[in-house]
Amino acid sequence: MKHIILLATALFACTQAGAQTSGEITYRETVQLKIEIPEADEKLKQMIPPAQHDDKKLIFTETETLYEAAGKPGAGDIDMKHEDDGNQVHFVMKMPQNTLYTNLDEETIINKKEFFGRDFLVTGKARDCKWKLTGEQKTIGNYVCQKAILQDTSENTVAWFSPQIPVSAGPAGYGKLPGMILEMEMENGQRTIAVTGINLKKVSKGDIKAPEGGKKMTQEEFKVIQDEKLKEMGVEMGGKGGGIRIQITSEERN
Repeated sequence: MKHIILLATALFACTQAGAQTSGEITYRETVQLKIEIPEADEKLKQMIPPAQHDDKKLIFTETETLYEAAGKPGAGDIDMKHEDDGNQVHFVMKMPQNTLYTNLDEETIINKKEFFGRDFLVTGKARDCKWKLTGEQKTIGNYVCQKAILQDTSENTVAWFSPQIPVSAGPAGYGKLPGMILEMEMENGQRTIAVTGINLKKVSKGDIKAPEGGKKMTQEEFKVIQDEKLKEMGVEMGGKGGGIRIQITSEERN
């Protein structure tokens, strides 16, 4: 039996050695919307979609990654107007144009974030992910994936990663697993990230560039600004229940 185990280990090592460790992966991010609408306004309720989608791409090598928008700017935005009996509602939800650079060796990030029309350049440590492997497996496309659960229970995050792409990275800054993350569920499925395409290829050094521009600050400084603004706007992001919760009230025009 020992010989069989050693043989299997050796075969796995050979597979890893010949695996491609650079390329481009596209994902679709989906956020479920929980929007409180006056019960009497059924037309408005039917017009607003139940979820918002955004396409992203991850360009990666063994040492660095760049996670950014894959589609046209504004492709994931929701912009609609509704008028009924003198009441007018203009509903806008714009997907922020964020670009996240990660240095896998140094475990640092540079994140260019658009927030309420302003650009911020946020620097700091990469996300410290501690995972529990469950032993469950499933196939995503042509890749055998394993299930991992993030130990931070407040996030309720599940990841499916594939050792067939032996790079410890993934979308949205998640990583630190023995393989590339291809699918994620967060906040009990209220937020999901699903792979839509994989192109393993050689990535030149100049293909991955850290973002520039915007007001420089630390992650802690940006969180203070973000929390204050969201509290002011009455928007709940994340937390128990998941998704994005927004309350809409109709106003009578003068």
